[in-house]
Amino acid sequence: MTRPSISFLGFGSALPERVRTSADPIFDRIREEARARGQSEASLFYGNSEHRCLAPGESLASLTAKAGLAALEDAGVRAEEVDRLHGHLTVSEFISPNELYEVHRQMGLGSHALVVPVQSDFVNFIMGSVLAWEAMLAGHSERALVAVGAGWTRNVDYSQGHAFGIGDGAGAAVLGPGERLVLVDYAADTFSDEYGAMTMRPRPEVGIDRPVYGLEPARGLQAFLNTGMDGPPKLIERLLRKHGLTGDDITLVSHQATRKLLDYWNEKVRPREYLHTLEDCGNMVIASIPVTLARHHRELRTRYLVLVGLGIGAHHMALLVRV
Repeated sequence: MTRPSISFLGFGSALPERVRTSADPIFDRIREEARARGQSEASLFYGNSEHRCLAPGESLASLTAKAGLAALEDAGVRAEEVDRLHGHLTVSEFISPNELYEVHRQMGLGSHALVVPVQSDFVNFIMGSVLAWEAMLAGHSERALVAVGAGWTRNVDYSQGHAFGIGDGAGAAVLGPGERLVLVDYAADTFSDEYGAMTMRPRPEVGIDRPVYGLEPARGLQAFLNTGMDGPPKLIERLLRKHGLTGDDITLVSHQATRKLLDYWNEKVRPREYLHTLEDCGNMVIASIPVTLARHHRELRTRYLVLVGLGIGAHHMALLVRV
């Protein structure tokens, strides 16, 4: 039995209007630490000249709904045709339920549309797409929307190096039957021994009572430099080898934490093209991949596209797409 072709039918993105440049004084402490300590967390995160920030009171759900509506328009799909909404918003207004339900409401999706929050930072978009694809192959869905939004500029400690690149944004994609951008295969690795190496939690030890992201002392930096650096290239190589492909056959779109990772992965994978939005959007954590696709998906010039992400819990996931 031949499986139906399930494709990305359209993409959308939305960014806050407020722009923060890398010269902003809020980053002075990070710059001082990078100069003083050499190889440290502060020295690992660089490569963006600016990023977007949600304004006080600005809604992450509204931003994500805007991206979702743009994806529907790009795909030529009506809201009532969507039967599943996969994705995640971080950091959500409530611990539970996830703010993805508010996106459902603001987009006017029907009550028949199942909402599937995917709490798997930073591979939420890739995993949501795979789950939507599998539901379609099983005959339980016809058209799905995957929407993710990140508002971490409100949830980082600006004394920590990773905060330098963090930007806010939202991205979305519509999936359904199609012949372009067809989902082909995926691969995943789970490194549960790194659970707790990177966390989003209150940090009373430094006087912060709201949830903020952080690389935990010793373990977090080690995870970044080991599986964070080498895990994605190994996963991509395994996926490509399975299909008789090489880096020269693909365009790569990845998680975009820092230029250090992008340059290293580029050297290891050697894709024909490597697309990103790091320089002007920064690290939009779970939204970087769909925002990049919304900007560049009509410019793809290779036969295949690979999306790859890694997680804080930790896991890696790669998706192979036939252009």
